Amino acid sequence: MWVVLVWFILISTRSTTASASPHGKFPCAYADTVNITDGLRLKDGSYSYAGVLIPPELMAEYSFKVIDGVEYRAEKHLRGCVCLLKPCITFCCPPDLVFSAESWNCTKPKQERLISHVELSYANRSMAQVKINEHFVVRTELGCRNKFVDKKHDTFWQWDLHENGSLLRDGRLWSTDEYCFTPLEHKQAWELTPLNCERFQRGYRVWIYAICSIIAIIINIFVVSLLSSINEARRSHYGQLIIYYLLSAIGGYSLLVYLTLKNPMNLSHEACRNIGFLAYFCIMLSFVYLAICSLDFLLKFRLKDIKNWVRTLCYFIALCCVIALRFLVSFAQDSNLPKHFKPGIGEDYCWFDVRLWGILIYYYVPILLLLIFSIGCCVKAYFSIFELPADTQYVLGTQLRIMKTHFYAFSAYLVGVSSVWVREMVVYILARMREHFFIIDFWSGICILVLAIAGFILLLGKNMHVKTWWSINVESSQTDLSIINARVYKFDEKGDLKSPDSPYRPTVTSL
Repeated sequence: MWVVLVWFILISTRSTTASASPHGKFPCAYADTVNITDGLRLKDGSYSYAGVLIPPELMAEYSFKVIDGVEYRAEKHLRGCVCLLKPCITFCCPPDLVFSAESWNCTKPKQERLISHVELSYANRSMAQVKINEHFVVRTELGCRNKFVDKKHDTFWQWDLHENGSLLRDGRLWSTDEYCFTPLEHKQAWELTPLNCERFQRGYRVWIYAICSIIAIIINIFVVSLLSSINEARRSHYGQLIIYYLLSAIGGYSLLVYLTLKNPMNLSHEACRNIGFLAYFCIMLSFVYLAICSLDFLLKFRLKDIKNWVRTLCYFIALCCVIALRFLVSFAQDSNLPKHFKPGIGEDYCWFDVRLWGILIYYYVPILLLLIFSIGCCVKAYFSIFELPADTQYVLGTQLRIMKTHFYAFSAYLVGVSSVWVREMVVYILARMREHFFIIDFWSGICILVLAIAGFILLLGKNMHVKTWWSINVESSQTDLSIINARVYKFDEKGDLKSPDSPYRPTVTSL
C-alpha cells in the first residue's frame, strides 16, 4: 500500500510539470480536426477543404483516431484544424445514408431524403433556418458508437444548435464530437435530429451482472448478520476482520450495481463522480482487511501477541491509507496526465473507464499487490504452524485446533479471491490490446456470486464459533423437541400407534 501511495505521489508531481501545450505535438484538439487527405493541396503547402483554407501550421499527421473520447490505432493520415477556422457539424452517416434505430447502423433509405437546412439558435435567443454547407463544415467520421435514440419522449425532439456547432439538450451542452445528426421520421415527416453519445450499456450482460451481484450481496449480508449475532465470533479478531471485509465488499458491490442500472445521464456530475470514488474506496478497503487478516494469522502462529490499542491503531492507519489512495486517484483524474493514464471516474462513466489504462494502474495493480502480500503472509503462516512445539494446545489463548481450522478456510477463500481477480486483470489486458471493450462483463457478476457462495461455506460454515453456537442453540433444540415428542406419547413395543388395529392409544402426559 505504501509503495502504491509513493508511486501516485511521483506521478502526480510529474503531471504538474507537463508541457504547457494542452495538445502536445498537435496544433489543436482532435475534436477540432477533419481528415483532409482528400483535400486540395496548394503550392504553399496549405490545403483547401470544403471551401476553407488550412495553413500548414494547423495541420499534422495522426496515427490514431478518437471515438467516444478515447484514442484507437489507425493508419497514418493528415488532419487539419478546420473547426478552428469554421464551425463544424457532425453527421452520423454519409450523405446518401441514414441512421437506422432498428439495425443500429447506417442504411440506404427507400427514397432519397435531402435535408439542406437546419434551425440555428443565436446568442440573442433568435432562431433562423440556415443552409448547412454555408454555415458549417460537415464531417461524418466523428461521433460515437453508442447513440441514444428515444422517439417516444417529446424531450428527444427538443434541442438547440448554436453557431459554434455545440448542442443544447436536456440542460446540457454537447460538443461537436458528442453527438451526430441524422434524418428521423417524426409525426409522418422527416426531421434532422441529433443523436447524443450514450455511455450507458444495456442488454443481457447488464442484467446477468446485476442479478448475480445482488444475490451475492444478499448472501454476504446473511453471513455478516450471523457472525455479528454470535458473541464469540464477533469478539474474535478473525471474526471482526471478516465482518469488516464483508461490510466493505457489500458497500462497494452495492454501489457498482447501482451505477450499472442507473443511466449516468440521470445523475449530476458530482453525484456520478462521488459514487464512483466511494465504490472504489469500499472495494480497496475490503482488500486491505484481507491483508490485515493474513498478517494477523502470521503473527499469531509466530506467537507474537499484539495489544488491543496497537491493533486498533493499525486498523486506523489502514483506513487512512485507503482514504489517501482515494484522494490521490481523484487528484490523478484532475491532473494534466494524458487521458489514457487517468482513471476516467466521473467523465463518460461513473466507474473506471475500461477503455483507458487507468483502471489497471489505479485499481488492478493495488489489488494485485495486496493479494500478493496476503498470500505471502498465509504461506509463511502455514510453515510457522510446523515450527510450534508438538504439545501445543493453545496459541495466545485460542485453541490451536480452532485457529488452524479458521486459517485453512480463510486461505482457501483467499485463493479463490486471487483467482477471480487475476482472471479480471487478464481479461482486461487482452481486451485492451484488442481494443474490444465490454463496459460490463457479465462473467464478473458470476464470479462475485461464486465468491459469495465460497464465503458462505468457508468463512461461515467453517467458523468454529458458529458451529459451536449452532450445535448448542439449533441442534440441541431439535434434540429437546424430539425428547418432548417422545414423552407426549407412550409407545409399547408390541403395538403400532399408527395401526387402526392397535389396542394402544396415545396418552398425553404432563410436560
